[in-house]
Amino acid sequence: MYRYFFKRFIDILASLIAFTCFWWVFLIVGCLVKTKLGSPILFKQERPGKNGKIFTMYKF
Repeated sequence: MYRYFFKRFIDILASLIAFTCFWWVFLIVGCLVKTKLGSPILFKQERPGKNGKIFTMYKF
């Protein structure tokens, strides 16, 4: 039960806490990418994950 419910809940909660603490850093990096490199700000790429399952990764 821990593996299926609690770990997912803790991962989401930790992500939300980290995002709320560092949103201003993402905003600054996004502005710098826009001025220095132009559009698009976010780069989207599909990569293989665990057991070969494809997931989409976003990065600046």
